[in-house]
Amino acid sequence: SDDKLIYTIKLRPGLKFHNGKDVTAEDAVASVKRWGKMSKYGKSLFKNVTSIEAKDLLTIELKLTKPTGITLISLAMPNGGAFIYPKDICEKYPDKPVEEYLGTGPFKFVEWKPHQYIKMVRFEDYKPVEFPANGFGGKKVAYVDELQFIPISDEAVRLTSVEGGEYDFADFVPVDEYNRLKDHPDIQALPSAPRAWFAFQFNKRAGIMSNVKMREAFLTALDMGPILAAGYGDEAFWRLDPSIMLKEQIWWSDVGKEKYNQGDIEKAKKLLEEAGYKGEEIVWMSGRLEYNLSLAAKNQLEKAGFNIDLQAMEWATLADRRKNPELWDIFSTGMTTKPDPTMFTPLNPAYAGWWESPKLIELMDKLATETDFDKRYKLMEEIQELFYTEIPTIKVGDYANFRIAAKNVKGFKNMNEIFFWNVWKE
Repeated sequence: SDDKLIYTIKLRPGLKFHNGKDVTAEDAVASVKRWGKMSKYGKSLFKNVTSIEAKDLLTIELKLTKPTGITLISLAMPNGGAFIYPKDICEKYPDKPVEEYLGTGPFKFVEWKPHQYIKMVRFEDYKPVEFPANGFGGKKVAYVDELQFIPISDEAVRLTSVEGGEYDFADFVPVDEYNRLKDHPDIQALPSAPRAWFAFQFNKRAGIMSNVKMREAFLTALDMGPILAAGYGDEAFWRLDPSIMLKEQIWWSDVGKEKYNQGDIEKAKKLLEEAGYKGEEIVWMSGRLEYNLSLAAKNQLEKAGFNIDLQAMEWATLADRRKNPELWDIFSTGMTTKPDPTMFTPLNPAYAGWWESPKLIELMDKLATETDFDKRYKLMEEIQELFYTEIPTIKVGDYANFRIAAKNVKGFKNMNEIFFWNVWKE
């Protein structure tokens, strides 16, 4: 509607579930209501939903209490989005994960054997939209008869399984194999689109890094390129960029770029003096996958005078310890991108590290309720300026993961997330 309070959604006629039953508005309403209780994106949107109902067999009406800029984005999320199940399944699993996997997509679920494989086959009755494929949207065609997703924990085994012709595709292959594989006659070497950025997250609730001048000194000292190279190797897998949101997104901005990637040790020393730092120990937690990057940064920071206790640990231990602000000052992590800033982890005041800035909360509230993109973009630039003023987190740089595919795999779109519609083998 003109006032952005009512959304009318038309289902395409002829859609079928994988069991052959027609998809109706009643199914969609039941699914979206369940999503509103189960998904974090649904919960966020449904704080503002007054009703959702089926107006006829193929029409849904969603009513809001106030306009918001995140309605369609929330519904369309590829992970945790409002997927449509049959109404009876929604009623059977109202508040727990479903155990009957009936969808509407180009591939249908056949079997899941934990720790062995997930098997899917082409859904012959799938009805694609008629506009061209574009990212995660548009026309989806299941060219292959069957998909099998096989979990392999060992990176090296993933690689050799594709090299040996046992499998067709692998993700999260060791990046140090890139130079060997990029000219391989039988392999496609595929650095993914950037999917996240590497971060050093500060404890702003307690401890020495709650002093913004300490955080400013930390940021000022860092030369980001060598840090990223220590963890991700070839520049095909990382890039320098100051923006909170990725370059591929409509939200990209270089506000604050003058404070990013300074590598100024002498200036950092002066800032530490201004902070009143007396060499107190700084506890830094790092998972084992992030350790090389953390160590490279530690070596730079010690030249400026920081006294750092870098502790390597399993991720489960880190995730548990970071809940207690008395146990740490910094931890290393990755910030996976989201399509809208309101969904992005480092901008959430409740996230470990606790950027509970009143100004941030005010700007994020405005961003969530504004519907005009140009105004939302200006708000996002204000948030990024605040990010480089209050320094809740250090953005080191964007990173990608390494995928490989057999040469006969065609049509694969190497985006930040994987999908296999519109893909075939020759």
